[in-house]
Amino acid sequence: MFEEISQGSSMPIKCRRCKAENAEVYLSHLNLNLCPECFMLLTERRVKHTIDAYKMLAKNDRVGIAVSGGKDSSTLAYILNSLFDKIDMVLIYIDLGVPDYSKHCLERVEALAEMLDKELIVYSLEGEMGFKIGDFKQTVYGRKICSACGTIKRYLLNKIAYDLGLTKIATGHNLDDTLEALFNFYLEGNVEAMLRLKPYLPRTHPKFVPKIKPLIGLTDFECLLYAGYRKLPTRTVECQFSRGSRMQRRKELLNMIAEKIPNFKHSFINSHFKRILPNLEASLGSREIKIYECPTCGMPTSLEGMPCHFCKLTKTLRPQLTQRSL
Repeated sequence: MFEEISQGSSMPIKCRRCKAENAEVYLSHLNLNLCPECFMLLTERRVKHTIDAYKMLAKNDRVGIAVSGGKDSSTLAYILNSLFDKIDMVLIYIDLGVPDYSKHCLERVEALAEMLDKELIVYSLEGEMGFKIGDFKQTVYGRKICSACGTIKRYLLNKIAYDLGLTKIATGHNLDDTLEALFNFYLEGNVEAMLRLKPYLPRTHPKFVPKIKPLIGLTDFECLLYAGYRKLPTRTVECQFSRGSRMQRRKELLNMIAEKIPNFKHSFINSHFKRILPNLEASLGSREIKIYECPTCGMPTSLEGMPCHFCKLTKTLRPQLTQRSL
């Protein structure tokens, strides 16, 4: 992957923008040689373009930035803070209780909050809900912990933002994340999920806080480079539950395709959002997903008269939690 962006030649190459002879970065999808400073400026400009194109932010917004200690969320927080310093923003970290990993991530997030001079809200899954993400190993989700983790984080981010009166939730999902999810939806034939996978999800229920993905046009490695050049505090360890996950294997497969087909990732994403998605919306508009309230927790759900996915998920832990309290 590194060869796709960083120059491998020892000969000095001029930056296309400022003409300095230290163009360390090559963006193949833009055919640009850039010095580190111009790369960072262009990255910020591209994120600003995405935000403006999808009308993600307004001057009176109160934004919750989901941070995890990773390169993507750290890049997101830094760029949003730089570009929109007058918008009220708060960092939100969900401590999942993964041994060693969660503590390490919290330290990175605390350092980021100090660097940006932003308020950090830490939500402890064990402290607030009485369980850790690893507890799902003893349930039917034992081999799908990443899926369970995603459901829990989405639910809690929305609830925390709603309780705080925030108007937007910004997440660090980048182009690779979006491509992997979209690829999986195509394999499953999950049309409803395709319709929901957008750079900006507006409010569809009074308790649903709109979600934005400002980094959706940046690749994994562009985020890695940006975080490195800006010297942002990011985690250096991997979550023990993500190793060998299906999501990771799909990303590896897509990277293999990208090595054989130039500009594959950007072409796939652009084709979906500009051609396929509009046609899906036009032909399936009458199948608009209705939003109800969960009879258990009262939060938004697409399931009528049934517990939401979060409540169904946590219900599988009841035998363990009951035994633990005895």
